Parts: sequence; C-alpha cells; structure tokens
Amino acid sequence: MTRRYIILMILFAVTFITGLSWASDKTIETRYIIAKDGTGKLSDARLQELADEAQAALEGILKFWSADVDVEKSGKIKVVFDEPRRKIYYVSVFHWDMQGFRRVRAVRVFGCEERPQEMVHKLTTAVFPHNDKMIRNIMGVPTEEQLGNLLTFPNCGFPCDDWVLVFLKIKSYIPLDQLGPGHEAWGMQTSPDGFPSVFDRSRQSRAYAQAGSFGSYLIRTYGIDKMKKFYALSEKKDRPWQEVFGLTLQDLEKNWLKDLNALESKKAQNISKLSVLFEENPNRACLRAQKFTVGQP
Repeated sequence: MTRRYIILMILFAVTFITGLSWASDKTIETRYIIAKDGTGKLSDARLQELADEAQAALEGILKFWSADVDVEKSGKIKVVFDEPRRKIYYVSVFHWDMQGFRRVRAVRVFGCEERPQEMVHKLTTAVFPHNDKMIRNIMGVPTEEQLGNLLTFPNCGFPCDDWVLVFLKIKSYIPLDQLGPGHEAWGMQTSPDGFPSVFDRSRQSRAYAQAGSFGSYLIRTYGIDKMKKFYALSEKKDRPWQEVFGLTLQDLEKNWLKDLNALESKKAQNISKLSVLFEENPNRACLRAQKFTVGQP
C-alpha cells in the first residue's frame, strides 16, 4: 500500500467521521459566515434569510461577550442548515471541519423550516471552542437564553432556572462536580456519523439546564470579563474556579442554589407544571414543554 494511498484514505475517513458531506453546493457568504444548504431543498431566498440570521446572531454574540471572531486567523465559520435530526429534533452541533489540511470552525443546524434552535449556543462555542463540555455550556446556554430562541434545548420554552428548581424538588439534581469534561457524564456519546448522540436523555436534560442556570449566575454575579478570564485560564489549567472567582466549585454551587431557592415561590406555577412533564416522561419533557409554550395541546 503506497504512502499516497494511505494519506488519501485518512483524508476520506476524516471527512466521513465529521459528517460533512453537503447535500448541495449552494453557498452564501456574509462578513463572518459561510452558509450552506445541507438539505438540497432550500430556495436562494430562504438560504439568504438563514445566512443573515446567523450573521446577526454572531454579531450579537460578539457584542455580548466583547469578543472577536478572528476571521483572519481562523477563517469564517461554516454554518450548514440541514433537516431536523431524526426528523423531530431541532438542534445544532459545533464541530471542526477540514479545509485542506487546516481545521475550521463549523456549526450544523438541524431543522431550518422554522427558526433554528441552539444556533446561538453553538456559534458561541465557535467563538470560544473548548475541550471541556462544562465550560462550553456555561457560556453557550446562557447566551442562547439571552439572545437566541427560548424554545431551544435545554430551555424548551422556560428559563433554565425553572428546570433546576424542578430537579431540586424531585430530588434528581446532579452535583456539578459530577459533570465531567466529556460527553458521557452528560448522558451522551459520539455516534458513527461523528456527531454527539444521547443515551440518557434525563441526565442530558438535567446537566444542560444546570450548566445554563449556573453559567447565568456566574455572568450575573461576576460579569463578562471574569467569565472570559476563566475561559482563557482554563485552557492552561483545569477549571480554575478558585483562581478566577475566589471560591471553590462547591462554594459557588452553594451560593447559586441559595439564589435559586429564593426564587422558588415566584416560580411555583412553572415548577409544578414542569415537574409533572419531567416525572411522567423525561425523554419527551422538552418536546412537551415546547408545545405547551406555543399554545399547543
């Protein structure tokens, strides 16, 4: 087997694993975005709408975080608009794409007939890519909640704070130190197509909502600059809570939950409603909450 053949096979495997075969060559570029039609069905007008929405979302993210997308060094962010995952799930996924021998940032948006979900979250990850899932989510989920689509998982139409109060009430809360950097601690794994898949939706829902609520608390309490400092230092040292916030994770968690519990009486109606949905069927609680939010039975 020749060296050239081996290299070609490796490149083919990388492309296959990342799941980046495009259904269409249709492409629209904006200042920071390369938008592609992954369905092969989008009209030029609809792809333009989606490209403009992604560009506007990214601009909002950069303003919110006082950040730079760094196009000159890292290239534009590829955003592929595709069919809903498994036909019903509107989600978005951040991943690395290969452009020649260079890695570039990419976001795949599953479900674009209506307003995309999780796109703001994953574009935030594209601006702040990190190997630690906790760090990605304490930054990405609150940004989606602030700037994006509230129907997005894990909000599913409701603030993450409400969901965490539900988990505390029904005694299914996960201590934050049990949420490791990889997928498994979050009820997820990598599928053969290279994208994350869920093997424990109850744990995934709890983990993501808790990270979102905790991240919002940190932003609200300590500010954007401290969060960015935490991100930057965490690239050199694992989760430097004490160094940046002056407290251990356990103390930060205690203060956050104290703040949440003070809101319980104001959120009693939502807590009662969401508790029923989650206890009846945690696998479909998000979909049912979304339908309830938009007034469907």
